[in-house]
Amino acid sequence: MNEIKINDLDFKKNNGLIPVIVQDFKTRKVLMLAYMNEIALRKTLETGYAFYWSRSRRKIWMKGETSGNFQKVKRIIADCDNDAILLIVEQIGNACHKNKKSCFHNRISEAKILEEKINKDFLKRIIEYYENAYIIKMPWAGKDKEKNYMYIVNPLTEHIPPPEPEILEWIAEIIDRITLDDFDKVLTIEALGIPIATLIANRKGKPLAIVRKRVFHEPSMNVPSIEYTSGFENGKYYLYGVKEGESVLLIDDTVSTGGTLIALIKLLKNLKIRIVDIICTIEKPDYGGAKIVEKETGMKIKTIFQVFIKNGKPYARLNPEILNLI
Repeated sequence: MNEIKINDLDFKKNNGLIPVIVQDFKTRKVLMLAYMNEIALRKTLETGYAFYWSRSRRKIWMKGETSGNFQKVKRIIADCDNDAILLIVEQIGNACHKNKKSCFHNRISEAKILEEKINKDFLKRIIEYYENAYIIKMPWAGKDKEKNYMYIVNPLTEHIPPPEPEILEWIAEIIDRITLDDFDKVLTIEALGIPIATLIANRKGKPLAIVRKRVFHEPSMNVPSIEYTSGFENGKYYLYGVKEGESVLLIDDTVSTGGTLIALIKLLKNLKIRIVDIICTIEKPDYGGAKIVEKETGMKIKTIFQVFIKNGKPYARLNPEILNLI
């Protein structure tokens, strides 16, 4: 990266002002657009907090001076023409004066046609991934030992084949859009939920806690645990990194029989950990797990895709219930 000095910046092009794009350091979301003159930029450098020039009030102001929603500056980067600045900040509270995280939250109706085209393209590509996914016949782990569990290798979480990054980002954007922001931690299950959950934790700016299937503690430590039975395995979950009284957004890659989610939800409820939402990348309606989970726990699961097995091959579609939400 090249280095320049303040004197190299072109303040003359826009009547002494430079436009400033403000980006959140944790989530990388664009927070706002503002303007700086040279004095505001120098005060920002001196204090480490963002100062801007108000075009309406005709004066320099410190972000958060009345609201308390300060911006601690992490990076200051100029563009190629030295007439615009990217300010990367740690945002305290909300950036928008309308009590939103970002000032950019109004969707333009006429632009919907563009989003619809993009959504159709991503859906087509993702459905192709699923319809070319491997199916593995595995012994049933539940009571009906004579049955077989048809395991669909989820390309978006098991990375066979590795999905294109923009596809995972598109799914993460949908999940971010349809879930709440007010919770303490993102929680996922080892190991297949981790790729999507990592993206969501970054977008939400929240820590990621992972339910483990292995012991990572001394026997004397009291780590909450619970046994589970899925369609193809039995095991035990150990809950690390989440405490009683906290709230979580629970993310998993798949709901099929519902056995793993039922066990985990019960454990969380016993510990008085509030679940604000449950999201799974795919649902396998052939096994009815989403409805079973709701019946046994009272918790509704949001699923992005439904994957069926027809004539020995996977068939995928967007969950009709999610269609209006995207």
